[in-house]
Amino acid sequence: MRRFLPLLMLVAACGDDAASPDAAVFDAEIADAAPPDANRDMPLTLAETGLCLDAGCTQIAADAIEYQPEYALWSDGATKRRWIHLPAGAQIDTSDMDYWQFPEGTRLWKEFVRDGVRVETRMLLKIGPDPTDWYRAAYAWNESQDEAIATPLGAEDVLGTPHDIPSRSDCRRCHDRLPGQVLGFQAILLDHDGPGLTLQDLIDQDLLTDPPSSAGNDYFPVPGDATAQAALGYLHTNCGNCHNPMSDVVNTVPVDWRLRVGTLATVEATPAFTTAVGVAPTLGNINATSILEPQDPDQSAAYLRMNTQQAATQMPPEGREEIDADGVAILAAWINAL
Repeated sequence: MRRFLPLLMLVAACGDDAASPDAAVFDAEIADAAPPDANRDMPLTLAETGLCLDAGCTQIAADAIEYQPEYALWSDGATKRRWIHLPAGAQIDTSDMDYWQFPEGTRLWKEFVRDGVRVETRMLLKIGPDPTDWYRAAYAWNESQDEAIATPLGAEDVLGTPHDIPSRSDCRRCHDRLPGQVLGFQAILLDHDGPGLTLQDLIDQDLLTDPPSSAGNDYFPVPGDATAQAALGYLHTNCGNCHNPMSDVVNTVPVDWRLRVGTLATVEATPAFTTAVGVAPTLGNINATSILEPQDPDQSAAYLRMNTQQAATQMPPEGREEIDADGVAILAAWINAL
């Protein structure tokens, strides 16, 4: 894999020596990847981002706190770890509980292990006060697993695995479709009593500007029985990042898979139910009577799109090369129970 030049080394080249060939090539690559959030102070290596105490990231910094969302995004079978760093004394703006806004200096990391090999660690860095002021970087691990290098244009089949690293512009296509742009660190996904940093921990540590209150054990429980909860949670995490009212996708496909704290009273009140169950598909490139046809997965467009690898019809259209058999089974079980 090609080693990219450190961004800090190129700052001077853009001054008196603006015609430097190396700088010109690198600038073109960064511009091609994602011009709106170029950041010349981006560290070249993962260790420089603050996650690790050593180049091989065998020791995690004390202020990088691990967390696990209750419902995880499918990534072709990769296993993942996640961490967040919040600046000292800062709080997350939770005045809108569905769309948290993070303080400047927030960092989030996600590590991918594929076929037992650590292949990639991604980082989100809040570089300014506005909701869109995020910088994204992916770091590719080397064969000896003792260093990860920034790879802004992405890479395919990393370290001999089927895992592809997205370019920074690829990352924008998902993250830009939600206010706040952070996908997996949110109220509904952290409202559990499992390992890692939870919603309750954030409340206890006074890290939320508007903490929720609860009369029971949970703040935002997903409604329904175990079958419905599994399906609603899966669709929220795997489909709701693009299919939600804040996204441009809704203009073409008006289905809404995203849970919000005000729509959790019953299964029937969830956007997934009201916009999909018994609702005819708007796209005509798949043979189905409804987006979710009760008791008939084979006539449910969502099920058929999840259960295919045909590029013209599969969902999600990017970011997966394999069918998530467990996810397909979760959705089929709910459809059969409707």
